[in-house]
Amino acid sequence: MKGAIISIMILLNAAYAQDSTGTGPTVYGYIKAWYQADYSKDQGGFSINMARLGAKGSVNKFAGYRVFVDFTRLGSLQTRTTTLDGVNYVTYASATFSNYLLDADAFVKPVENLTIDMGQFKVPFSTDNLRSGAVIDFVDRPMTTNVTPGLRDMGLMGTYDFKGAMPVQLSGGAFNGAGQNKTENDKTANYAFRAVVRPIRNLGLSANYYGGRLSGANVNIYDLGFDMKISGLFLDGEYAARGADLSGATTNSNSFFVYASYDENLGTFEISHIIPAIRYERYDPGTAVSGNEIYRTTLGVAFEFARVTFAQFRINYELFDYKDGTPNPDKLIFEMQTRF
Repeated sequence: MKGAIISIMILLNAAYAQDSTGTGPTVYGYIKAWYQADYSKDQGGFSINMARLGAKGSVNKFAGYRVFVDFTRLGSLQTRTTTLDGVNYVTYASATFSNYLLDADAFVKPVENLTIDMGQFKVPFSTDNLRSGAVIDFVDRPMTTNVTPGLRDMGLMGTYDFKGAMPVQLSGGAFNGAGQNKTENDKTANYAFRAVVRPIRNLGLSANYYGGRLSGANVNIYDLGFDMKISGLFLDGEYAARGADLSGATTNSNSFFVYASYDENLGTFEISHIIPAIRYERYDPGTAVSGNEIYRTTLGVAFEFARVTFAQFRINYELFDYKDGTPNPDKLIFEMQTRF
């Protein structure tokens, strides 16, 4: 717990610090609580899915910082116990900062429209991966995460925004490849590239590439995506393909999803928005094997409340179809989340 206390102090001190030439730090975060009924196991239970707190700001117009942590990861505390009269008592508990650190990066803006980040943060790959857990439209991310690289890594990234009639954003970086809170483990750097173009208003097209070594294999990962907003209707989709070469044997996997949501604004009612959504997706863990695909259809509806800045209650039903005959882990999930 010592590490948790220190990190809270850092975030609170940052919240009250103010640089005369900077914008001053902003504290933000969100809480997501679940009740999940798992029909394959005929059981259910409550859980805290996310409890995240962060601070971000700028030192001046050329540099800034961000720290973001998730306290639900403290469930992996290292403990020692002793037995007294046949009863076990916890006598010691500890956690390192890396157990719950999500983002910790510094950035500079040497010229207009160019940002350079260094530290730990999300890898510039896949539009859905880059969305915050507080704004994704379903309680679970899509199965494309089984194909794409890990959400976060340590590295260096540059992003350049081309302004104009057709905005373009280019991102690229080099990363350890070991993943979140892990140092380099194979003496090679991985790299990622991402391009997003908006040819017309409210339409985004993205292309992504990631290469290097993951889990001892040489990998090449590609991702194409789109998103479109038409009034209250939002459409989104991605396709990701991965080739992993280990000892001369290549395994190819792929996944795609498409989804639609509609934001119905109710105005001044106690419930200000109702947002129904549907997502359809497929994941093929190995294209050389026939009949091992996994399909999932998610039906959801979210309710936003008018009396708070942001609070949402969501209901998702996940319907699986395992083609290899594995029992389908269909789930009904109720989620309450607040964001600040």
